[in-house]
Amino acid sequence: MPYTKAHKSKTREIILENSFRLFSVKGFKGVTINDLMNNCGLTRGGFYAHFSSKAELYSEALKFRASRTKLAGLKPEGASNKEWLALLLNKYLSLEHVKGERSLSCPLAFLTTDINMQNKEIKTAYADTYHGMNTAIMEYASSYTDCDEQDILSVTAMMIGAVAIARTLQDQDSIESLLSACRREAGLKLGGI
Repeated sequence: MPYTKAHKSKTREIILENSFRLFSVKGFKGVTINDLMNNCGLTRGGFYAHFSSKAELYSEALKFRASRTKLAGLKPEGASNKEWLALLLNKYLSLEHVKGERSLSCPLAFLTTDINMQNKEIKTAYADTYHGMNTAIMEYASSYTDCDEQDILSVTAMMIGAVAIARTLQDQDSIESLLSACRREAGLKLGGI
């Protein structure tokens, strides 16, 4: 009996979530289709029911994870744009995010060192996600402060870079200092949040 659409959709989500975690730890070249499917409790043959290649999976996993981050989520009712952006900034530049807390894991920070070695489709997915982040932050910030595209570009580059670098550091004090310094500077650029 064939699987239902709901079952196939749920299986695809499991593959995407697990693949993002594996790619963020091992990089594109460090993950095989067998590794991935074993990690999901599925067979290699099942992979091809959802994706035509590992590159397609990588691109889709990046987009999937980005769509599930706090920034992609809806602003809580009653929160001002300034309050929401301050909360997002605090969460993004946090130890939990650096350590890979699932609800926070931003593919821009977690895949940044791996992305340059990928094909055009994957680079495009990464760039689209980055532009989406900039657009969302600009929308929130421009409602309460005078900022421009250059301000937002510097803030997002700082945020992504801070998390990517913090993930390589071994000393918690150094990680906390880096995150704190970037939080302060990003907050200033975003209207003193």
